[in-house]
Amino acid sequence: MDLKPKSLFHLIEEDKLVRIIETFTKATDITIDINDALGFPVVQHDYFYGFCRSIRSQEVGLKRCINSNAELGFNTLKLGNSSIGKCHAGVILMAVPIIVDGQFYGSITCGQMLLEKPGAKDIEDMLAATADLGLDPQDLSKTFQEIQVINMEKCQAAGGLIQFVVSYIVELIYRANRQEALSKEKLKAAEDARIIVELEHTLHRAELKNLQAQIKPHFLFNTLNTIISLVTLGDNTKGLNTLFALSNLLRHNLDHPEELVPLRKELHYVESYLLIQKNRFGDRLEVTIQVPEDLLDLPIPFLSLQPLVENACIHGLEPKEGLGHLRIVAKKVNNDVEISVIDDGVGIPQHYSTLDLSQEHPLQAGIGLRNVHKRLQLQFGPGYGVRLLPEQGLTTVRLRIPLQEG
Repeated sequence: MDLKPKSLFHLIEEDKLVRIIETFTKATDITIDINDALGFPVVQHDYFYGFCRSIRSQEVGLKRCINSNAELGFNTLKLGNSSIGKCHAGVILMAVPIIVDGQFYGSITCGQMLLEKPGAKDIEDMLAATADLGLDPQDLSKTFQEIQVINMEKCQAAGGLIQFVVSYIVELIYRANRQEALSKEKLKAAEDARIIVELEHTLHRAELKNLQAQIKPHFLFNTLNTIISLVTLGDNTKGLNTLFALSNLLRHNLDHPEELVPLRKELHYVESYLLIQKNRFGDRLEVTIQVPEDLLDLPIPFLSLQPLVENACIHGLEPKEGLGHLRIVAKKVNNDVEISVIDDGVGIPQHYSTLDLSQEHPLQAGIGLRNVHKRLQLQFGPGYGVRLLPEQGLTTVRLRIPLQEG
């Protein structure tokens, strides 16, 4: 069975790729192309501007740009690492490879940048290389000189960041799809009733893992701006340290994909996430965690508490002016445990308290909550899940799971 995808489209939806490119360009003014293993861009976008947009407006110029990206991308395959060079028109390009399980899926090319201000010779060479495109030389000279100049450290930091994000999402979804495909193939081939029952359980677990896989890219997109902003503002050391911390955290999660983890481990993950958020909030965020010692070994589905905290930060506290408070409270209720995430942010309408998280709905903050709700019900049954409890001045999101031995 060949499980290798033909292109990146089999791993990441086009809208997610465009979102990565849009976020990265807006934060850094560095535009990227994501290319497949043959060197072709896997998604079309309109985030080039100035000089590069003029060159790409001509069919011949666009083909040369794609060829420049492809050549540098293939060089990353030879080197097994990032590669820096110039495009056909003299603009600096940096490419990084996308490699998963030893398979080269393509490359990411960062452009629209120069390492130093262009001199007269650079402008002369550029005009000679683009003379046949029929574009206004004066306009090309002007926009060429307006291309942002960045230092090598920022160039490498930006390339390393975008490589990590795309490669991680590719690997995450690839592994989830591979596991589900293997389970389905075994189930189809099974004839013995006992084996079928056993494999149906395996598929049930695969569905849980796929839902878990969906929440991780959602978390990545919301933290991407934080790290890029640090690099853009010139705080490269802090930005790279934050990136390495995030990389180690996510890599650990990928290599240890337990369905259930002790509550203390989930809280540790949440605390690490909040450290990253405090880089954005500064002293505007105050956190209190109240969890009894005897509940710290409670088995809980991995990545079920963090999305609740993320929603509180992004949708509740970030739009609020001034100091915001976030509380995480756990308590026993008969034979169950309730874990509440409470914030005093901008709040949500009270009619959302009757929202059915089992159904599709337009509430943006409900995407992660619906994912967690469905996983809890798959794991523990229809009596468990997530509830929204909005009230005046506070928003509470409550997670309910059965009390069981760790």
